[in-house]
Amino acid sequence: MENSKKVIICMSTYNGEKFLRQQMESLLNQTYKNIEIYVRDDGSKDNTPKILKEYEDQGKIHFIKGKNVGVVQSFYECLTEAYNNGDIFAYCDQDDKWHENKIEKAVKAIEKEKQDIPILYFSEFNYCDENLNFLNKSNLNIKGASFQNSLVECISFGISEVFNKKLAQKIIDSGTEKVCFHDWWAYMISAGIGKVLYDNDATVEYRRTGSNVSPSGKTNIQLQIYRIKKFLLGKYFKNIREQINKYNILFYKELSNENKKIINMFSLKYSFIKSLKKFFYTKRFRQKITDEVMCRVLFLFGRL
Repeated sequence: MENSKKVIICMSTYNGEKFLRQQMESLLNQTYKNIEIYVRDDGSKDNTPKILKEYEDQGKIHFIKGKNVGVVQSFYECLTEAYNNGDIFAYCDQDDKWHENKIEKAVKAIEKEKQDIPILYFSEFNYCDENLNFLNKSNLNIKGASFQNSLVECISFGISEVFNKKLAQKIIDSGTEKVCFHDWWAYMISAGIGKVLYDNDATVEYRRTGSNVSPSGKTNIQLQIYRIKKFLLGKYFKNIREQINKYNILFYKELSNENKKIINMFSLKYSFIKSLKKFFYTKRFRQKITDEVMCRVLFLFGRL
């Protein structure tokens, strides 16, 4: 490839000293060479800042030392810092390992599209244990990316997300208030007013360490415990409703008529009529049938 487009990798770190060097080397060894790496540390208390300073002193990365503001805000600040210097952007976690052609594949896919709308590329990945031994391949895209899916489920993980400057602009302009997750917000924007590109090939070795933010890859029992804590004891559904409401306020005018009908079914306050419309909506919201059934029940009782 000519590598004409400048790709910015945005990484957020927090107490990641154990696996950080291996991930950094996988970024530096990409087949696509026109890359700059921006890393924002979110107030680590271990040797993560020291390691990042070493890479910065070698001229390999841009190091942003920050206070602890949480993962969403940290990625946002990193992207904002890097925005003016790039054409294409990629989110990156601290403890995975990228396949060497990850960025090359993403850039090829994105460059085939018109750049006047938000474009998001994402791929499958391989679940691995702490030592990067293969466990199984992710299976994210069972029924396909769609706007209605993006409102209630994120199938586009930040570890594989790569996006154009138009989407980066929308992310920055919209801020982080009421955003549940940085990768989910990118998926919602592109699914509603842009385009989502899916790659069935795995491009990342996703290390499950036990401290990952995402619950994916947990055993069935662990996942059910996580869901009980998250769904029944927390403000999970309220946060999702607020995220959808924020999206509605910001992007409603840019939506197609069909997507306007979809988002009109959702509201912050309970509406029996809207609950029925969602319950009987003819298209799938979730990827897995069991999750779809649960989602419809939640609609009916006004939880979502």
